[in-house]
Formats: sequence, C-alpha cells, structure tokens
Amino acid sequence: MAISISRVKTLSGEQSRNAASDTIPAKWEELIGHLRKPVSSGELIFFTSQLSLMMEVGTSLAVALRATAEQNKNPRFKTIIESMLRDVEEGHQLSDAMSRHPRVFNNVFISMVKAGESGGFLKKTLDGITAMQEKRKALVTQLRTTLTYPVILCIMAIAVVIFVLVGILPKFAVLFAGKERVLPLSTRFLMAASSFLQNYWWLLVVVLFGALIALKAFLKSHRGKELTDRLILTMPVIGPVANKIYTSQLLRTLGNLMDSQVPLLQALKATHSTFSNRHFSRFIEELQDHVEQGGRLSLPFAKNPYIMESVKQMVATGEEVGNLSRVMLRLADFYDIEVDRELKIVGSLIEPLALIMMGIVVGLIVSSVILPIFRIASAVH
Repeated sequence: MAISISRVKTLSGEQSRNAASDTIPAKWEELIGHLRKPVSSGELIFFTSQLSLMMEVGTSLAVALRATAEQNKNPRFKTIIESMLRDVEEGHQLSDAMSRHPRVFNNVFISMVKAGESGGFLKKTLDGITAMQEKRKALVTQLRTTLTYPVILCIMAIAVVIFVLVGILPKFAVLFAGKERVLPLSTRFLMAASSFLQNYWWLLVVVLFGALIALKAFLKSHRGKELTDRLILTMPVIGPVANKIYTSQLLRTLGNLMDSQVPLLQALKATHSTFSNRHFSRFIEELQDHVEQGGRLSLPFAKNPYIMESVKQMVATGEEVGNLSRVMLRLADFYDIEVDRELKIVGSLIEPLALIMMGIVVGLIVSSVILPIFRIASAVH
C-alpha cells in the first residue's frame, strides 16, 4: 500500500512537472523570441499567403501550420508558429492562438481571422489580410525611397563641412593670421568655427547628445506627441500627403474588417489600436461613441476637418446604399494611388533642392577660402 501511494505521488509529481514544462517553456520561448530577429512584414505576408494557398488546396490547418513552420528561416517566427500549432492541435481556434503573440499579430489581424473562422470564410479573410499587408509594405517602401536620397545628400554635406573645418582651414590659419580686417565675414566665421571644433569638439558632442536626449523626451511627452501629430497633418507639403496616408489606412482597415463581417464597434476598436496619430485616434473614438449611441457613421466623418470632402460624400453614399465596406476599400485603393503619385512628385522636388543646398554650402566654403587669398594678394601688391 505504501509502495502504491508513493508511486501515485511520483506519477502525480511527474505529471505536474510535465504540465509545468508545457507552460513555462512556452513563456520562456516567447520571452527569448522577443530578443531574436523581429518578424518582418514580408515574412507575415508570406505566412498568410502560404496559409491561404494550402487551405485552398484542401490542407488542414494543423498541417499547413506545420509546413510553414518547417519552411520558416526566422527562429523567432518559427517558434511562434510552432506554439500556434500546439494550440490548434489542442483544439483552440487560430485567432486564439494568434492572440497569445500580440507583438506579431495585431488586433486587426486577430479580429479578421476570428470573423473568418466564425463565418466559415477563413481563406478569403487571409487573402484580405495579405492584400492589406502588401499595400502597407508598398507604402513604407515608397516613403523610404523618397527620403533615402535627400538623407544621403545631407550626410555628405555635413561630412564635407566637417572635413573642410578640421582638415583644410587650419592649414590656412597661418596665412590668414593678422589679416582679419581683410577677410570677409564668412571666412572669419568659418575660422572661428574651425578653431572651436578643434579645441572643444567634446563640448559639441556633449551638447548634441544632451539635445538629442531632451528632444526624445519631449517627443515622448504628451505635449510633444500632440505637437508632432498636429504638425504632420498641417505642414504645407507633408500635411496633405499624411492626411491621405492616414485616411487610406483608416478606410482600408475598417473596410476589410467590415467586409469580413466583424461587428462595427469591434471593427472600430481594432482599428483604433493601429493608429499612433492622436488626432485620428480621437476621431475613431468619436466614431465609436457615435455608433454606440445609435448614430450614423457618416456624421462624424462630415465634421472632421482632416478628412477629404470626397471621402465624406462617398462614406455617406455607401452608408445609404448599405455597402459601406466596398466603398471604403475602393476609396482606399484610390488614395493609395494618389499617395504614390504625390510621393513621387515630392521626391522629384526634394532631390534637386537637396543638390542646390549642398552646392550652396560647398560653394560658400570654397569662396570663403579662395576669395581671401585674392584679397591678401591684391593688398600685398
């Protein structure tokens, strides 16, 4: 009897340890996974498109997840997919498995998958998520393409200025010494800047470092975020493009959720979590409050100053005919094209402006070095 009791205790201890080993490693895997290579948008697009394709040919969800995990080369994402596979094999829904990994699958992703599961059209939902991710990735790529060239030119201009101040101007200091009255103002300023940079470069580094920390702290504060979000929407060239980007994001996210038969209030809540801009975030909160009170969705759209007039009219029309999700998706496609076209125009304007600015800086430096030599030569004669 004692042997059987001890055996029962041993078995129960082993079971508890096994249960703990099933839960604790999963948590540790998730924690360690955050320190690994992050999951990129391209990997998410490949995951959803591959999952959709395998389901289209009749593959079960568990087999599809196992195949995608085996083919995945990102250790972090592979661990997450394997964790989702275990949950699905235990009888959980795919949306529930995804909700355990909020850093990879956001609320919109999970809400659309959950609606697809409950409605029996998961494959169609995955296709919609893939299309939405591809549009977002294309926008990010276009923004990077537009800004890369001007940023490189600015870095080169700063490098040229530092090289001239540290490497060239000190060699002319002996020539210009005692002739300050003959030198132009720009040359005297550059000589002073060169002397300061050579003797007090450490002070400049400390000041710049402190300014960056202060700026970062201000941008993280409530007032800083409020000011930044307002400037993004109201600046002369950036404002109209930013408005269209945010509006397109709102329309596409909300349209996809509604097209997946997600309830409107749940769709608005999921959409709200995808916005960092406080003005659009507050606008979605107004939409939520208005819908909870039984109002029409088009009324808050009509009152918002950042929403384009064409969007206000089309949303009202879509609500009247009862096909708001389709109207939103068509508007999102239209403004994606508009944003792409305007970003190309902005990029074509920024590139020559950056070249002109770099030419002015280099020309000013060269003239500040060459002209004094001619003045000194003519004064000697």
